Amino acid sequence: MHEWGSLISGRFFRAVANGRRRAVRGRCFRRDNRGGEMTGTQSASRGLTRRDFLKVGVAGATGLAAAGSMTGCGAWLGAATQQAADEKTVYTLHQFMCTGRCSLKCTVRDGRLAMIQPNDTVDPYYRHVCVKGISEIQHVYSDERLQSPMRRVGARGEGSFEVISWDEAIKTVGDELRKAWDKYGKQSVYMSASNEPRFSFLPALLGCATGVEPGIDRGTGNGSAPAIGGDVFGGGTNETRDWVNTKTLVISGTNLLESSMMQSNTFLDAKKAGCEIIVLDPHFSTTAGKASKWIPVIPGTDAAFYLGMVSYILDNKLYNEAYMREHTSFPFLMDEATGKLLRTGAAWGTDEKTGEPVDPGDFMVWDGAKGAAVPYAEAVATAALEGSFDVDGKKAITVLESLKRNQRPYTCEWAEGVCGASAETIAEVARKYATGGPAYLAFGQGGSDKYSNPDIIGHAGMVLVSLTGNIGKPGCGIGHGIGGGGYSVTLGEWELPEQFKPAELDIRSDRFPDRDGGVHVVISLGNTFQQYWANMNKTREWIDSLDFIVHIGMYYEDTVKYADIVLPVCSKFEDTVEHSIVRSDYNHVNLQTKCIDPLFESKPDFDVMRLIAEEMGVGEYLPKTAEELVRYQIEHSEDLAEQGITLAELEKNHGSMKMADVDEPRRAYTDLKFETPTTRMEPYYEAWKPCEQAWPNWEENNEAYVGNPLAEKYPLQFTQTRTRFSNHSHFKAAKWVQQFAKPTLELNPVDMASRGIADGDLVEAFNDRGSFKCVARANNAVRPGSCRTWEAGWSKYIEEGNTQNVTNDHVNPRDEYLPTGAPIPYNDTLVEVKKA
Repeated sequence: MHEWGSLISGRFFRAVANGRRRAVRGRCFRRDNRGGEMTGTQSASRGLTRRDFLKVGVAGATGLAAAGSMTGCGAWLGAATQQAADEKTVYTLHQFMCTGRCSLKCTVRDGRLAMIQPNDTVDPYYRHVCVKGISEIQHVYSDERLQSPMRRVGARGEGSFEVISWDEAIKTVGDELRKAWDKYGKQSVYMSASNEPRFSFLPALLGCATGVEPGIDRGTGNGSAPAIGGDVFGGGTNETRDWVNTKTLVISGTNLLESSMMQSNTFLDAKKAGCEIIVLDPHFSTTAGKASKWIPVIPGTDAAFYLGMVSYILDNKLYNEAYMREHTSFPFLMDEATGKLLRTGAAWGTDEKTGEPVDPGDFMVWDGAKGAAVPYAEAVATAALEGSFDVDGKKAITVLESLKRNQRPYTCEWAEGVCGASAETIAEVARKYATGGPAYLAFGQGGSDKYSNPDIIGHAGMVLVSLTGNIGKPGCGIGHGIGGGGYSVTLGEWELPEQFKPAELDIRSDRFPDRDGGVHVVISLGNTFQQYWANMNKTREWIDSLDFIVHIGMYYEDTVKYADIVLPVCSKFEDTVEHSIVRSDYNHVNLQTKCIDPLFESKPDFDVMRLIAEEMGVGEYLPKTAEELVRYQIEHSEDLAEQGITLAELEKNHGSMKMADVDEPRRAYTDLKFETPTTRMEPYYEAWKPCEQAWPNWEENNEAYVGNPLAEKYPLQFTQTRTRFSNHSHFKAAKWVQQFAKPTLELNPVDMASRGIADGDLVEAFNDRGSFKCVARANNAVRPGSCRTWEAGWSKYIEEGNTQNVTNDHVNPRDEYLPTGAPIPYNDTLVEVKKA
């Protein structure tokens, strides 16, 4: 282990002083860019002010702490008595964006949410909650809550707003939408979603474009999906509970014991069962600390490691010939000169006489028994895997032969020079993966997928699976383990009339700052500008060019500063109806149940969606309430009907019911039939031949690579990592959590010493794009030459600037070939750090 691989005891977190911010709720106020105090005149007509509730909250702090609630909340959350006059237990679900899929038991005292625990009525295996769930009390009663509808009164980004009524706010939104429709067309409106997708009907009703942004969390999946026709998010083919059957588990690009804590039991169960867990990570992560073996690699070089593995397996003939011949495209023939796969018919095109598409026919293989090229289905067992053949005057080779030739440069020794792991280590992992029993490749969405080229990782991973047949069997598979990847059912779908469809854009939203996408109005659901765009200084120029921005959310987060109208929604613990969500995931059907009434003037997001729809004249097509939608989804689900799951049964079973036949972990492709044109695994991507990635070919990172001349000026690689305390830009507003999770910049002590930086110093990270300032923390677990902070931190919690000011917004030239386009390379960023 490298000398920097041990942790620094007691130096990860330091409590921050309470009371750094104070807030006044008034008729007109302004926040500074760091999210500090708001100033202005108070409104006499709005009742209790934020200053009032903070004053009252201090007086009641002791009682509230004893009751399990937060301090500093005011008259609507006064001190609890020893014997609460009114106490009830409510069972509900945790919001989707956590990915933990927890069912919760909530204690409500005197109309206040007082305690959150795991649902103690569910199967003990699924009975869990983490810091994100427990701290929801602090989020519900946070002094960062948006309380009333607001309208911008100062310059965009200044943070000056006035409180207005809901009627005025909704009318303003309607007027601006109609103005944009008349001037630019409906496609000029874009809805960006980063919170729970409860506005799913609105894009279709308004005819606007939308998306849970494709620029993040799909980098590796871009490369793995084409081989099996699978999930572009790179979802695991097997449930993580199946890891108990895995003998060799290789994890890269994820710190799942931080980012997927609710599935940590599956990791530990696998380890207890004898699984060898190998972690590739530049840093000594929490997951690496619990693994059987940690392999530190140079940031962004996971693909090189896998390419070395492929070569070792090929050179030592450790591949599964029967699987390759019968279930993959390896026997298929291709034109040696062009790389085009041979077909029985004519080339793709259009028939000149009929105008109909030409069917090129089946792929061809060389039948070893007949000594001739035949359709692949006619020689399943006798197709040649290797060789060169003459087919109708063309020199043809098999797909496997093509792979072998392509892999010649990518030896284990070559991989060592790129990724930093020894050739012996790469060979050892390859051997164990190919021969060491059931094996699984687990990718993630919080590390190596945030570079310019992570599709190569996913593609190389699929080549490994195709060679070994590690799929469709107990303990075998590929993909991430977020949310457990368990069984789910299909709920009933409320259908809109055919004329209502979302618009489609020619370019992806994160490209708007560089290319005119025709968008002039943005409806932002949550902290989207902070989460989904890099190079914030350039992004601000685009934001300033927009005609109108609506922010719909719970908190005063970064995106609020740029909004023209702000609409406050309440948490999922608050509601106006008894049930507003039913969800199926991780082997259960879970029901949301109201715990408390909406606080302040906030409204449930469904109600806000309905108000906007009614203003635009399309409200009649929606359910009247969220509960009507829930009932419809349950009553019109054939899957639920077959299992006897009704709303009444869900209520009777405390909001959570385990689905039938889920004791055995979910496994995909057990019949070895894939969602490709041939139903085989297709590791050769013919369509990607023009961008030279028909096979996974090594490509340096755009910016953070060894030998980049820019590193002389900016020598540190900057990473935003996942953490147990938050998810993306969510769960940032809890003061309890802020004591331990205030954003800092972590560096290795070696890099700090060379810059004269001490633990706790204020530092500035900067490059040509911009800069930010925050406190530095020494951490031996950070790889020398790197620095890191947590993903999508709110700028108000650092001393100056925004972490996204420095991040890379490069677009890979092969963008058009990738299923969801090139990812935003947040971690493919170089900076320098100096004492501020």
